[in-house]
This record gives sequence, structure tokens and C-alpha cells, in this order.
Amino acid sequence: MTIERIMVVIDANEDFSNAPDGMPIELRKALRLVKDKAATEIKLISVGYERYLAHSFRSIGYDYEKLRREYLDRLGSAMEELVADKKADGYNISCEVGWAHPRYELIVKMAQEFNADLLIQHCRPYAKLEYHHLTHDSWELVRHCPLPLLLVKDSDWSEPLVVLAAVDPLHSHNKPLQLDKVIIDGAISLTEQIGGKLHVVHAFAEAARPFAPAGQIKDEHETAFNELVSNYDFDESQLHLLDETPVFALQQFGEQIHSDMVVMGAISRSRVSEALVGSTAEKVLDYIKTDILIMKPSAAD
Repeated sequence: MTIERIMVVIDANEDFSNAPDGMPIELRKALRLVKDKAATEIKLISVGYERYLAHSFRSIGYDYEKLRREYLDRLGSAMEELVADKKADGYNISCEVGWAHPRYELIVKMAQEFNADLLIQHCRPYAKLEYHHLTHDSWELVRHCPLPLLLVKDSDWSEPLVVLAAVDPLHSHNKPLQLDKVIIDGAISLTEQIGGKLHVVHAFAEAARPFAPAGQIKDEHETAFNELVSNYDFDESQLHLLDETPVFALQQFGEQIHSDMVVMGAISRSRVSEALVGSTAEKVLDYIKTDILIMKPSAAD
């Protein structure tokens, strides 16, 4: 996972003037990922849609095509201001505006055409709730985007960045065999590129199988975990085998080490249960407070 082409989804309708640097936090974090300004290409995209400007909406006395062009021009102007400011700082950055419903389909298409190494989407909180519940577009990106997807929250990253890679070497949630490797490789690339601390975590709950012989569950998970990490040069302090449910472990242990980001895998289920993206991921995505980097099995191809 070499991060040289970054696509950032911007909500150009928002006012970023109150931000300390006048930038949306998704762009601020994208810039933290840039090691070489000349070699790394950043593309900002804003995909707009308003139902009252759609072709299916009918009313008397309005030129909807003209209004839609004016709407997109406003989005474009906001994006160009961000681009001009960062170009002046030496970044290789551009922008593009689109119109689509559903938005996520065009976002995925634009990311693939750009050949992005990473797609960044901001998850904004609802009102004053503590949690950043994913919007419909964010959920659909988790399901359908084949690229690494970084869902960012409102907190700035620490220095150095603290990353938690969540793995499941026994594949108890039916994950493809290569997904854990994709997760670890992605986390290593990220921390090496910008400088950071990496922790690899596997959580299991022995109490979930109360009739198993004492210690058997832990031994099984420990053996699988050690086998998974044996091909990497990790320090013992970076490896954590936790006797806890995965969701609780990611929340509590992440807070304990002050992690900035969780790297985890997500898989789409069958069409019958396509709302699910993995039993751990579906519970964590809405409620974990840190940023989440979603890796997909296709990244192993």
C-alpha cells in the first residue's frame, strides 16, 4: 500500500472558515499523509445533488438546468479556493465537481478513474451526539469501494500517529484468508510513510465458549496470532492478544493506548444480507471514536 494518489471527498457546501487553518479536517489529514509534495497527487472531489434540481422534479417557471449549473459552479469555486491555497504551498493538488444520485456510485467511479491509493471521507457527528454515525453514502462506500477507505472523525491526529491494526487470524467471522495480511501491510505502510506507532490486536472472548476445556480457546487464538505475525519484525510490545469481545476490545484498548486510527477489514455479505459488512465491522463503524481505515480483500490481488 504505497500512498501516492489520494482522493478526498469534500462537502463544498460547508463553511470551513472557523477551522484553525481554514481547511476541512479531511484535507488536513490527507496532507499529513504526504511525504513528498511533488510525488504525491491529491484530488479533491465534491459530488452534489439536490432533489429540487433533478430532472425528475417538475415545477413551473424555473430553468432547472441553469440552476443546477449555478449550484455546481458554487461548489467548484469553493473547491478551487482550497486548491489554490495548497498549490501555493507546493502541493500537487487538483479538484473536480460532479452531480449524481446516489452520490457514492460516482465517488467510487471517480476514485477508480483517478487510480487512487486511498479514498478519504469525513464522518460528521449528528447534532451533539458523541458518536459519528455513518451516513448512507459512507455505509455504501464501505460496502462497495474496492480501495482502501479512510473514514475520518473530528479529532486531529497526535504526533506521532498511533495506529491499531485489528486482525482475526482464526477467521471466526468468515474473512478471506488474505485479509489479515492486507490489514497489517496497510498499517505498516501507513506508519512507515508518515512516522507512527503501530499496535496489532487480536481479541477473542473465551467466555463465549463456556464448555470448552480451560485454556483451550486462548491456546487456539494465541497459536493462530503468533503464526500470523511470525513473518513480521514486530516488537513484543506491539502485539496484543486480548480476552475480550472484539468490539469492546477495540474501543477500550484503543482509548488506553490513545490510538488515532483503527485499521480493519470489511467484507460484503450475500445480497440477502448485504446491509452487513462483517459482524465486527458493522458494530464498530458507527461507535468507535477514532478514524477507521477500511481494507478490502481485493487489495490482496
